[in-house]
Amino acid sequence: MRLEGKTALVTGVDIPLGAQIAANFAREGARVAGIASSDEGRAAMEAIRADGGDATFVQADVNTHDGADRAVTGALDALGRIDILVNYNRVRRIQGTVLELDDATFAEQIDGDLKPVIYMAHLAIPAMAESGGGAVINVSSVSSDGLKGRAIRSASHAALEVLTISMALDHGPQSIRVNALTLGPVGTESPKGGTPPDFEANALSPIGQVPTPDQVAAAAAFLASDDAGAITGILLRIDGGRSLRGGEPTTRV
Repeated sequence: MRLEGKTALVTGVDIPLGAQIAANFAREGARVAGIASSDEGRAAMEAIRADGGDATFVQADVNTHDGADRAVTGALDALGRIDILVNYNRVRRIQGTVLELDDATFAEQIDGDLKPVIYMAHLAIPAMAESGGGAVINVSSVSSDGLKGRAIRSASHAALEVLTISMALDHGPQSIRVNALTLGPVGTESPKGGTPPDFEANALSPIGQVPTPDQVAAAAAFLASDDAGAITGILLRIDGGRSLRGGEPTTRV
């Protein structure tokens, strides 16, 4: 088990992909504190415990500094330290050109994508450093390439990826690695048995497949593990190769 003996704080566990990442970390031996603002996150942590894993639920809204403080404090109370931080937050996919944006949608996208990452890092990194280091994994989107009709979403995720690189530079001396998963559409079914996820987006992939939650979770576990001990500041693209199509328009990103 590649995460045995490690502790992990995972946000967004009330979302299927966040719950999958937390569950996979627990199967890999980590003690997990799952953070969410809704009781669906509690159910996800209970499912991990029912499967034999070590999981604690902390209810908090990490879109606010007070909520992030509650999340980190609760995780430290439960785990004693934080070795791994996964920042996964679901934000509405706001569409439109710059001519169609207003103050409310601008703030919703920028704040939702960046504030939780900054708040959680601000509070968790000192605890990581005190314990000798750790790994931060931010979850971004291939919309960072720049997509037609998604101006603010593209800009927001590009900012998140540059923030990831800056964090890697800033906190490397504290033995803290910072990387990002850059995701395309994520399916719901396992490709095992030759059945790809039921997405029309499969046709845009050279391998005819979009990633599944278990594949994304496995990539997160790798970046969190000592196997990736020499890896920091990377943007690991997981999109079935869809972005290799030379900038053709994409959907469901």
